[in-house]
Amino acid sequence: MSLKEQLNTDLKEAMKSKDSQRVTLLRGVMAAFKEAEQHKREDLTKQAAKKHNVAKPTQRGSSDEDKAAYEADVAAYAKALDAALAAEKVNEKVALDEAEMLASIQKLIKMRQDSIADAQKANRDDIAQAEEKELTQLQAYLPKQLSREEIEEEARAIIAQVGATGPRDMGKVMGPLTGKLKGHADGKLISEVVKTLLAG
Repeated sequence: MSLKEQLNTDLKEAMKSKDSQRVTLLRGVMAAFKEAEQHKREDLTKQAAKKHNVAKPTQRGSSDEDKAAYEADVAAYAKALDAALAAEKVNEKVALDEAEMLASIQKLIKMRQDSIADAQKANRDDIAQAEEKELTQLQAYLPKQLSREEIEEEARAIIAQVGATGPRDMGKVMGPLTGKLKGHADGKLISEVVKTLLAG
């Protein structure tokens, strides 16, 4: 069962059992997916427009002639953009893959972790407990998380591969490493491991 199917099944079950907290949480996850898809669509649209030289028309003057010309430009732009999107198969590429869904869930997890820290500082145990419950529920959708030792092993391989020698090369290592471990390790922990390895 895919992650999206699992979430849909869990949402139906939560609705059946009238678990409003879980329904709200799962709807929030689905909304995060929709938002990520929207951002992806915007990026793919920009790339397609650039690749096919489709430029947005600019308004000319305020005369009726200018307005009519602008409307014609807008219609031509819409047609050219549709052709560019079809050529680049944007509608087929916009659906999130499993790794992108996991990245969205990890963002929601990070938000909960920040909220827990804020609630604890403010001595609001009620809020912290509610956020911890949601955090646990969200973490259940992530694949098994790698241990620090496993992250170190992967990091050492990337460091050797890119020829990183010190802290200045952190960016060279982080890109490929976070891509490889997406969904399997916390970004903060990956960063800590890389910093430690490059400092030593």
